[in-house]
Amino acid sequence: MSEWKAIEKRLRSTEERTAPASNDTLAGIKKSRDDPVYFGKRFLNFTALPYQEKVLADKSKRIAVRMSRQAGKTTTIAVRGIWYAATHPRTLSLIVAPSLRQSMIMMDRIQSFLYGMNVKDRKAIVGKMQRTTIWFRNASQMVALPCSPNLLRGYTAHQVLADEAAFFRDDEIIFYNILYPMLATTDGTLIASSTPWATKSVFYQMCKDPKLEKIWSRHHVTWRDVVAAGLMKQDFIDEMRTVSPPERFIREFEAEFSEDVDAYLPREFIVSCIWTDTWHDLNPRQIYYPFESTPKGRFSVGIDLGEIQDHSVVSVVERWNSRIGLVHCNQFPLKTPYATVIGYTKALCDRFQEVEKVLVDATRESYVVKDMQAAGVMQVNPVIFSMQSKMEMAKYFKEQMQLKNFALPYDPDVIAELNVEKYELTKDGNVKFNHDEGTHDDRFWSIALAVYASRESEAPAFIPIRKR
Repeated sequence: MSEWKAIEKRLRSTEERTAPASNDTLAGIKKSRDDPVYFGKRFLNFTALPYQEKVLADKSKRIAVRMSRQAGKTTTIAVRGIWYAATHPRTLSLIVAPSLRQSMIMMDRIQSFLYGMNVKDRKAIVGKMQRTTIWFRNASQMVALPCSPNLLRGYTAHQVLADEAAFFRDDEIIFYNILYPMLATTDGTLIASSTPWATKSVFYQMCKDPKLEKIWSRHHVTWRDVVAAGLMKQDFIDEMRTVSPPERFIREFEAEFSEDVDAYLPREFIVSCIWTDTWHDLNPRQIYYPFESTPKGRFSVGIDLGEIQDHSVVSVVERWNSRIGLVHCNQFPLKTPYATVIGYTKALCDRFQEVEKVLVDATRESYVVKDMQAAGVMQVNPVIFSMQSKMEMAKYFKEQMQLKNFALPYDPDVIAELNVEKYELTKDGNVKFNHDEGTHDDRFWSIALAVYASRESEAPAFIPIRKR
């Protein structure tokens, strides 16, 4: 029996708990097998733009995709994933991303397409949908997973959709030791898509290495393509070019890699600290604790205060013996009153059991500490930002990252802001910190404060300790 006859027999089966597939549905699937662009139009009501058509129609086994923000990268990959699973029976497609939350963004887009299908078509094509798994009536599956070696091992896949691949921790192990081997016996397809990040990464090699040019089919879509397609206006691009840091504009709208030679925390260094399965038992969610949650543990809080030009940020880390993880990070809008920040911190200290220490930036507003104490935040200690105190906190923060004692969830905003902090050595051997105009480093210092607060040793002299 031919492969198509097997698909047709299964879809027509009256044993399914739904009406058998119509001749029209069967004809559409058959016509779509080698035409994902047609599949998108026929079944998903998706009309691809020219650059999306190129990705959908690419028959290569190795495909690298870089697209500008708002270009429809996730949508394009979602359509491609559905097409393959629906027209290739008994196949397994894996969605892999830096975190389960990120892989679920792709899965949500896929399920949104499926729920939007004509009811008869959907019942004929899709068997069952759960939060992380889709079963198709042709015996194919799609599964969403985080970038975790332990969770990925054991699969034999026909298609892997690696989303935000530039942010995979231990990317060489993930790609060369796990993903490539799982595709070996199936001659499967690997599609790696991402916003550009570090140049010392496997994704950079996929996109740029001349030696891999014949192996990887490369798609590069900039803001120019998106404006030409009518998805963004030139005025918006001009605004983003003005308000965004140059490096971020290059990465997110030119979809191009850029160097960060003077960054205090290099990009590949930050990626190496994203949650991985070795931390799974400590924080299985690998995402932030919500504000309304009541977790139990050993918590430390760092508060960087800003009001008009800078943001106020409250960060919380949790300590497990020698290891520290970022478990909460909230940036307030500009001009948020300090009273709101104090109230937020008080609520966190009441809910998170137990908060051992709170360090707050008291450089400009020393009264905040007294107000926090009056509100019942008795764990608070002030920090006066100076060249010495900043150097000591930043050094300790970086050391914990170097020792692999610190981990953070995949949070693009936090990751980007950790990378904006730059440094220069002064004549007397000290380190002076700065950041480019138009950027913010409030998250950086809030997290550095929280990590420093988690130290089990006595705090240094520049932090006055209130006697209890």
